[in-house]
Amino acid sequence: MSIKDKEYSFSVDRYNKPAEVSGLPAIGMRLLELITMEPGDDPLHPDMGVGIKSYRYSLKEIDQLQKRVEDQIKTYLPMYQSVKVETTITPDKMINLKINLGNNSFIYDSGSSIKPITLTDVNY
Repeated sequence: MSIKDKEYSFSVDRYNKPAEVSGLPAIGMRLLELITMEPGDDPLHPDMGVGIKSYRYSLKEIDQLQKRVEDQIKTYLPMYQSVKVETTITPDKMINLKINLGNNSFIYDSGSSIKPITLTDVNY
């Protein structure tokens, strides 16, 4: 898989221009945006967004969440069609996501105490 993706973070580089993120971190940013976005946030695409906050304590809807993430990625990030999504329930009854894309895995940790939401590549 050739990764040529580029995103901009909410910070600036040493020249005071928007900082660019490319490669796997850019894919992680895109996935994180899609997962955390609530449906209706983008008026041009009202169905866009997983709305992960609404699933945070809904353990009965874990299968729906997995399907929703897969469908959202296939619809709004079609370049990642080969994605596989796994959901897990932590011992403290939180839902985490693992998104496999080729040989790369991205983890959404809903219970992280450092940051409430993290999506990191575990294959760096």
